[in-house]
Amino acid sequence: MLISGKSRNFALVIELERHIEILLLSHDCVIVPGLGGFMTHHVAARYDDSEGLFLPPLRTLGFNPQLQLNDHLLAQSYIEAYDISYPDALHRIENEVAELQQHLNTSGSYELNDIGTLSVNDEGNLEFEPCEAGILTPALYGLSTFEMPYIDEAMNIAAQQKKTEQVARKTSTKDKAKKSESTHRQQDDAIIVKMSWVRNAIVAAAAVIAFFLMSQPVANDDLMPSVQQSSMLPISVKSLAPAPYEAPVAEQEAVASPAEQEATPNKEEASPAYVIVLASQTSARNAEDFIGRLEKGGYHQARTMAMSTSKYVRVVYGSYKDEADAHQHLRKLRAANEAFNEAWVLKVSE
Repeated sequence: MLISGKSRNFALVIELERHIEILLLSHDCVIVPGLGGFMTHHVAARYDDSEGLFLPPLRTLGFNPQLQLNDHLLAQSYIEAYDISYPDALHRIENEVAELQQHLNTSGSYELNDIGTLSVNDEGNLEFEPCEAGILTPALYGLSTFEMPYIDEAMNIAAQQKKTEQVARKTSTKDKAKKSESTHRQQDDAIIVKMSWVRNAIVAAAAVIAFFLMSQPVANDDLMPSVQQSSMLPISVKSLAPAPYEAPVAEQEAVASPAEQEATPNKEEASPAYVIVLASQTSARNAEDFIGRLEKGGYHQARTMAMSTSKYVRVVYGSYKDEADAHQHLRKLRAANEAFNEAWVLKVSE
């Protein structure tokens, strides 16, 4: 494999810069015969006002083309690296320096990796620009820059951060308060819904109990369902308003006088044997209240009737000789007032 002379000479220059870099690790000056001397300088740590940064210490390089005295340091490095004689080492160094100068004359500058840049000025003299990061120094390895602003600037930054934290804290507090209020509102709504379920269940259970506690058979009526009206179901005052219907004279005569009703309020009529039941399985207090509202509406034939198998009473209306007569009056009462819509006829004695 053939290698061009230009590539071979360039490789020689690379070898030269590697020897210089290695020697500078342990020496403060390396002289290259025929070129000049590279000298290290220690730069202390410093503060950059414009950037507000502390810069670490470093070793930088300077170049003096007047240093031509051979100190044999570079030649000794070549002897140890390539196991050659001293004259061969000097000859090899001369060839690499000649190649480097030729490159400078052709391009005007040449960069030595991790060392710096050599260039030729207008006067034909060599100038050197060291590597900005400095040369490799094991004692300074790992040191880096760090930021430290002035006190007033730091106080302004701290005040701004504190203000930002306060705004964020207030915003967070408001969000938590809104979330808590929303949660409480949802809980209240949930409780209202659940209590409504409980109330509906209680009403349904009460209706079922009232149905099974009916102690008397219900007569069939073709104009109303066979359902007892319990005092537990509310009856509106509007439904008890006076109606245009007036009881016939025969019905008024069949009812006992008020004095007789007060004397025996809970005594069942022996004859006739049919009454209209308005409410069943109700307490005496609720029954009296219901009767009072009926009397205010103009219906004075309502009264209580004791139940033999229960402590509760019924609220009944009128007294009729036969079942047909009772149903006839019930239809008229329903047409006159909706309080009689669920009333039914009961046979009280044979």
